[in-house]
Amino acid sequence: MLRTAKFDVTRVQSDSDLSAVGSFRYDCYLADGLIGSRTDRRFLDEYDYVENAQVYMLKSGDRIGGTIRLHILKGCDARSATMSAFSDILKPKILSGLTLIDGARFAVAPDLGALRLSVARQTLRVYANFAKLHDVDYGIAAVSEERVAFYRMLYGFDQLSEPRSYGGLSKQLVLMGVDLHTSGFADRHARVS
Repeated sequence: MLRTAKFDVTRVQSDSDLSAVGSFRYDCYLADGLIGSRTDRRFLDEYDYVENAQVYMLKSGDRIGGTIRLHILKGCDARSATMSAFSDILKPKILSGLTLIDGARFAVAPDLGALRLSVARQTLRVYANFAKLHDVDYGIAAVSEERVAFYRMLYGFDQLSEPRSYGGLSKQLVLMGVDLHTSGFADRHARVS
C-alpha cells in the first residue's frame, strides 16, 4: 500500500506504458466487478489506439495509482467508446459545433485506502487541465449508477441518459455531461501553468 499522496502525472507514450496501464486497468476493473477474468490480464480496447486518444497515468515511483484516457471529440474526429455507446446524444452536440472532452477508462487503485479519493481527484484534475488547454465546450463521462450523485455533487455533471451497455463492461453505465463554459468546472479543478 502507498503511504504518500505524491503522484506524478505521465502521458503514456510507449507500448510498455500502455501495457502497464492495461494491466492496472484490468486489476481495478476486475476488483470492481466491471469485467470478468482474462487470460492476458490486460484491459485495453481499440480506442486506446485511435488518433484522438491520450492516456495518462498517475504514478508514485514505479507504481500506478490512477489512470484516465482522454478524447477530444469534434467534427469528424469523434471516436471513443463513449461516443459509440451514446452517439444519439453526443452526435447532435458535435454537429452543433461543440467540442467535447471524453474521460474514459478512469481507474484508481482499489488498495489505496484513505488516499483513494485524493488520487481520484488528482486523476480528474488531468481531465480538467486537458479541457482548459484545449478550450473544450462540454465535458462527458460514462459512470456507473452508484457514482452519478458523486459526479453531480462534486463536479456539477448532469445525468444525460439511462444506463446502457458500454465498451465490454459487465455493468451498464450512465452518460454524464457538464457545460464547461457555464459550470466553472475547469476553472475550479484545473491547474494549468
